[in-house]
Formats: sequence, C-alpha cells, structure tokens
Amino acid sequence: MMETKSEHCMVCGEPLDYREQGEAVCCIHCGQQSTSAIVCPAGHYVCDACHSDFPLARLAVMARQVAGCAPEDILEELIALPDLPMHGPEHHAMAGLALLLACEKTGTDLPESFIEETIRRCLQIPGGTCGYHGACGGAVSLGVSVSLLTGATPVTGLARSMAHRATALALLNCADDEARCCKRALRKTVSAGREFFAKELGIEFPRPIAHQFCVDIPRNRECVRQHCPYFHAGTQ
Repeated sequence: MMETKSEHCMVCGEPLDYREQGEAVCCIHCGQQSTSAIVCPAGHYVCDACHSDFPLARLAVMARQVAGCAPEDILEELIALPDLPMHGPEHHAMAGLALLLACEKTGTDLPESFIEETIRRCLQIPGGTCGYHGACGGAVSLGVSVSLLTGATPVTGLARSMAHRATALALLNCADDEARCCKRALRKTVSAGREFFAKELGIEFPRPIAHQFCVDIPRNRECVRQHCPYFHAGTQ
C-alpha cells in the first residue's frame, strides 16, 4: 500500500494536464502500460488501481462505522476518508454507497455484501469519464445503487430501466456547465438520489443535520466558488 500526495500528480504534486488525445504511459508503481489523456508534465503516471489503492483500503471499514442516517450526512463522513485525493476514481462509489447505507438505516433489505459490491462495480469506471466518456462516475454510482437494491441485471426489464433512469437523473443534476469537481458531483448525485429513491422506490430518508459546505476549496484549482451550491467563503 503506497502513501500518496492528496492532489494533482500523486508523485510530484504538479498540476496534471488533461489532453484531448491519449498517449502511451506506464504506471510508476506497478508498471502497467496503458494509454491516458491525463498526464503529469514531468512524465509521471499512476494507474487507476494504484491511484485508488490507499484510500479505498479504508473505505469499506469506514462505511461500516458511519454515524449519520441521512445520505447527505453519510456522504460527508465518507468524503472525510483519510488521504482522499481532491479528484479521482476512488470517489466513484461514494454517492451510491451513501444512499445504500442510508437505506440500511431505514431497515431496507440489502444484499449481504452490498458495500464491497458497490465499491467493486464503481472501480470498473475509469477516472476522467466525466469528460472523456460523457458520464460522471459518481453519477453512475446512483445507477449502481439502484441496480443492487432492485437486483437488476442486463436481462431484467423494469429494474434495469430504473437503474438507467437513476443514472440519467444524476447526470442531468451534475451537468452544470462547470469544470469537474468530484466532491460537488457526489453531493449533487446524492441530492438526485434522494428524489429518485422517494419517487420510484418509496424510500424516504431523514433530512440532513446540517447544510453541506465544502472544505476542499483551497485544494481545487478549478473551484467555481460562488457558482457552487456548496461554496462557503469561510473555507477559502
């Protein structure tokens, strides 16, 4: 398990370049060769698996210890995961996981290993999909959560369509014409999830204890500040 920098390049800390075309790269940690459009100006590359290794080793444990009952409060606990980078694929599972954990608190029946399965499925979503594939990984996790809850597979009818509608709702909520912010996307996905779970699944969650204010503003070079509903001037 490797120790990492918490933002930008996980090797040298330099801001990453997000290019329109991919180039051949080799992971500095495991040696995996790949193609990526997200590169460090100094030539460093860390694959998604190594990028996520350190924080995700703790996510399943933290998920079992959350104190909140509202999905918004649970999400804030998950976002406080030690050594969580500012952006990256380790965020992808968190919105869906927060919603499923909130379901569990309501007494809803869930698959026995739903925490591990949510993380496993969301780890299949590459980093950068929000820009390069047109689907934010955090938003897709809403579809993952609905799929797990309803038992959807590629050959189920209604359940598969419900997962599609959930993801579509989250994507529309995240399509705010701003540069990516994984944490803003997670919060918007949970907001969409609250609406979807109530209307389509009949699951009502308690209201969050406090308004969500971002504490990561100084770490995010693309922060949209006052244009973000989670911006708070006191955290600049």
